[in-house]
Amino acid sequence: MQIFKIAVILAALTTPWMVRADGDHGASDTLTAAFVDNTSSSDYFSDLVVTTTVDSLFCVLVTFTTLDNVTPSTTQTLFNLSGKGQTTLLSLGVTDAQANSSYGYSYQYRHGHSGTAHNADHKYRLPYSTSESYAIGQEYFGSFSHQDEHALDWNTPEGTTLRAARGGTVIDLKEDSNEGGVEEKHKDMANYVTIGHDDGSQATYVHLQLNGALVELGNSVTVGQAIGLSGNTGYSTGPHLHFKVSQLKSPADFASVPTLFVDENGTVLNLNADGNITSLVEGVSYGGSADSNFSVLAQSIRSGTVLDGSNKWRTGSWFGTFYDQDQSWIFHPQMGWLFPVDGEDSSVWFYHSTRGWAWTKSTSFPWLYFNSTKGWKYFLAELGFYDENGGEWESIDP
Repeated sequence: MQIFKIAVILAALTTPWMVRADGDHGASDTLTAAFVDNTSSSDYFSDLVVTTTVDSLFCVLVTFTTLDNVTPSTTQTLFNLSGKGQTTLLSLGVTDAQANSSYGYSYQYRHGHSGTAHNADHKYRLPYSTSESYAIGQEYFGSFSHQDEHALDWNTPEGTTLRAARGGTVIDLKEDSNEGGVEEKHKDMANYVTIGHDDGSQATYVHLQLNGALVELGNSVTVGQAIGLSGNTGYSTGPHLHFKVSQLKSPADFASVPTLFVDENGTVLNLNADGNITSLVEGVSYGGSADSNFSVLAQSIRSGTVLDGSNKWRTGSWFGTFYDQDQSWIFHPQMGWLFPVDGEDSSVWFYHSTRGWAWTKSTSFPWLYFNSTKGWKYFLAELGFYDENGGEWESIDP
């Protein structure tokens, strides 16, 4: 048997501010993929191994350009990875051991996890404090540098504390630049922080000052948390914050999306009479809302989960799969509509219209404490609730 390896390696897709930073700043090869010999299996001769060098989230798309007498171990070609280290994505086996075989492949990657659709109902905060107000210097599709994207520029002075408009994970950052201007070279000199969200979208905060990142790669951030200091680095005519949300469906499908913004009272600012999202208006000043005191309910059941923005079902929670419109109530397939409220120590209280309040947490679930009966019940989707006091199963009435 003769194996010919035809490897076509594609570089990572870039953004206008593409320089990866992981402490030594400027390292762009944060992910590499290569086939290595498989010596542990008689079914496969080679494994595609990805090596990541920074603590981030990654989305990898593998494309086979040639597969002659070679069969992959999976039909999956899009992979989400987390953290640094090595991961085997797939293996290759020979179909007919008596015939020659060859294969060729390419791969693309981006920082962040992929998602099917942006959650268009999510209400983003204005990314600075309620005590501050700044004008929009350039709106969506602005004529200077936003012609093809849903991006906003706020005229924030240098040193302004920037806050997360939405919670998530820090997936990329750069903070080693101290130069700005409008020459071609400046397009790669902007400092920035990028935060990935649970639906596959990601928000980028651009033009930070030198050493202006207040977070580290891999950090989990909450809405309103201080993440950076505004500056004037990169392609810029003056100090400002460039903010953009993009949806990552795959490394080959990455585009900016419009977002809803709310003021400090939670009132939506940019939805027209037809129900369509519009841009915040150029020249108009807006007060911040990132650190406003209206809260997002029940983060303990949402943390580390994945939301399908197209159908609003959330997976990966210790509480199970549930329907989440990013509002006060959620729908659990077995328990029905629930009103969740965070308690102490990452616990959560749920209100049910007929069962009243119940308490649980990740280390207690599927046991729930029901306030109405002052007792614990064990939840099992197929049977209902087991009443510890009565010693019998209760059917669930959503």
